[in-house]
Amino acid sequence: MSTAFCTSCDSIQPVEDIEGQENMVFCVTCGEEFEKPSLADTLYANYSVGVVMKVDLVPKKKDLKKVLIDVIGDGDEDKCIQVVTNAKYVDPGWKVVVALENAIVPAGASLSDDTNAVQLKKTSVGGVKSEGMICDSGMLQWTGGAKGAIQRLPDAYAIGDKPPLSRPSGEQ
Repeated sequence: MSTAFCTSCDSIQPVEDIEGQENMVFCVTCGEEFEKPSLADTLYANYSVGVVMKVDLVPKKKDLKKVLIDVIGDGDEDKCIQVVTNAKYVDPGWKVVVALENAIVPAGASLSDDTNAVQLKKTSVGGVKSEGMICDSGMLQWTGGAKGAIQRLPDAYAIGDKPPLSRPSGEQ
């Protein structure tokens, strides 16, 4: 049985093909019928390309940074999401991949089959609200890249898009 992101359940769910309708599936959990999503839509449900707008140190937390990220593309800081990270390097202007609320990390993992899989929720890290995670290559199932090092994207990737299926060549 395959899985896909069901908008009614707002999470990745088991789905089955609808007989006689090649591009349609239904959610086994709620019965919702929808078009079969692409591999990128399934693998990266609730993941988005964003641009780092602002980075501040979290007071009294030596290794934590509060990062504002635009995942919409309008540049309005009031609409940015806030992520707390312990990544050593992150700077304004970087294009990054963000796992948003309800994303399953690592990408493509199954909550029922993978003991390391986690479904993200808004939380507090070091006493600061965090609405997602900035991804490294491992979280995205890409080869290459250092564990724990934020994966930067070239400027060619649009804010709000799904991340590519593999690590881009010429990454920054």
